[in-house]
Amino acid sequence: MKKRSTFTLVALVALLTLAIALAGCATAAPAAPAQQPAEQPAEQPAEEPAAETPAEEPTEEAPAEEAASMEGGTAVLIIPEEPASFNQYLAVAAIVRQVSDATTAGLTTVNAAGEFVPVLADELPTIENGGVSEDFLTITWKLKPDLKWSDGEPLTSDDIKFTWEAVSNPDSGAVLTTGFDLIESIETPDELTAVVKYSDINMAYLQQFAFGLLPRHAAGAPEEMSTWEWNRLPVSAGPFVVTDWVSGDSITMERNPNYYQEGLPHLDRVIFKVVPDPGAQMAMMIQGEADVHLWPGAEKDIYDSQAEGVATLQEIPGPWNMAMRFNLSQPFDNDTGPEPPHPILGDLRVRQAIAHAIDYDTIINDVNPGVSPATSPFAYGWFACDIPRKYEYDPEKANALLEEAGWVMGDDGIRVAQGAEYAEDGTRLSLQIEGYTNFQPLQKLEEFIVENWKAVGIEGQIQNDDFSIIFGSLADGAPRKTGNFDAVIYDSRFDLEPQATVKALFHSTEIPSEDNPAGANYSRWVNADADAAIEMAGSTVDVDTRKAAYCDLGELIADELPQLHFYLFTEGYGASDKLSGYEVNMWGSLSWDIQNWMKSE
Repeated sequence: MKKRSTFTLVALVALLTLAIALAGCATAAPAAPAQQPAEQPAEQPAEEPAAETPAEEPTEEAPAEEAASMEGGTAVLIIPEEPASFNQYLAVAAIVRQVSDATTAGLTTVNAAGEFVPVLADELPTIENGGVSEDFLTITWKLKPDLKWSDGEPLTSDDIKFTWEAVSNPDSGAVLTTGFDLIESIETPDELTAVVKYSDINMAYLQQFAFGLLPRHAAGAPEEMSTWEWNRLPVSAGPFVVTDWVSGDSITMERNPNYYQEGLPHLDRVIFKVVPDPGAQMAMMIQGEADVHLWPGAEKDIYDSQAEGVATLQEIPGPWNMAMRFNLSQPFDNDTGPEPPHPILGDLRVRQAIAHAIDYDTIINDVNPGVSPATSPFAYGWFACDIPRKYEYDPEKANALLEEAGWVMGDDGIRVAQGAEYAEDGTRLSLQIEGYTNFQPLQKLEEFIVENWKAVGIEGQIQNDDFSIIFGSLADGAPRKTGNFDAVIYDSRFDLEPQATVKALFHSTEIPSEDNPAGANYSRWVNADADAAIEMAGSTVDVDTRKAAYCDLGELIADELPQLHFYLFTEGYGASDKLSGYEVNMWGSLSWDIQNWMKSE
């Protein structure tokens, strides 16, 4: 069997930490149930020569007519909300990637085994093959030959260069800019070669162009990226091409006739159907009107029993880490900076009391059973740290801390300020929790937290909004970006190489502002020791040193509580029993391997 170059997790870590690049081999991903985000597997392995089989012994190959019935057809995929764009550099809400990966192809992807594999790249750059310079500052990418965009135009190294020009343009509106600021230049000596020169080591160079290339001939001016028509009807390098988008209803895609993998995709058409209501979603699956169900929000045994004989819930351990982010700065003051402090949450004792007031065991066992406990952002992957929960469930301690912090119990059972550090006397101890809509596990968690808080005199008010609001940009006025919130709760994840994301989330220089709209330090947390740990993790190629720095950062987060972590979700979706060839990938998206899906009649 023809093999493709991959990186195992250990080798990946070594490469991403740039200690050394190790290439290995792996066979094609199994055609077993799966589902999720990643990207696209490299190339389809050629078939091995069949072993001689005695005529009297039957082979296990499917009859020709059965195999033929698996080709073509239409798959309907249920999504709770439509994406804001197909341009992943402009919109980072999880729903965007779930859909846009069906039209996207980058230089690499991460497969279900946690390995980087080449997609449009001919191979992964390493020191051994000359793709990585000795100082790790020059990366040479080689494209597969004869690549084309869906409109038939050649896909060349100039499109790699254009992607950098567009994403790094300060007026483009790009928010997924990780590592692009470190690129000094890109040279294109021929149509298949792009030489990327960095000003500093980029730990995540393998995923630099993993979220898709942008076509110079079909996009637009870099500074106008936010208004490109391409964002809604992209010329594609992925397996499918968008042919129709009915806002609020559906997105239809047809097979890309110029897809680089011969014979793929198997399906002729995919339709992403926007169905916000969970009950309606389940009804569609049970009635056989849909083939894939994104984020069902039901336990596997319940889901499988309801859809028995029609669909099953495919699950694996997942990376989605549910956490509450506290705003440590004054909200609604027309200032995105860290000062002045939040009148309630600016006091560490109040945050500690909030943490002590929550019954974590009941959340794990009863509120959202089937999830795994998480106590820090570093709860999985090579960077996982064993960090104990610093403020366990203890209502007595919560009450004592609130009294000490100057919050006395009011007549209606809600505390008010009396000598509090930042709040005026008489201020009600009331906090708004913001999350996203149409996700029952989140709603249940929010309601339980509000109940827990009330027991110690904290009033919680739930405000859930669409993805586009919660995960919007600074220009959109999104609460996270503008600092106009008390606490926001949602699940998020790290990619296999987390450094750029860690820096954006926790470094004091990454507070969102007009000068840094891509900043993601939404808590407005300023801690010199945290900055030092982040900088250490990004300045060395030693894996152990990097992990130790992340664990130091995790301890600081657990102590100071700019955010509070609850659990990890499993990764999964409901899938029709007629669908095969897909694979759930904790590092990818719903449509990461959609080119491999097959449907029987």
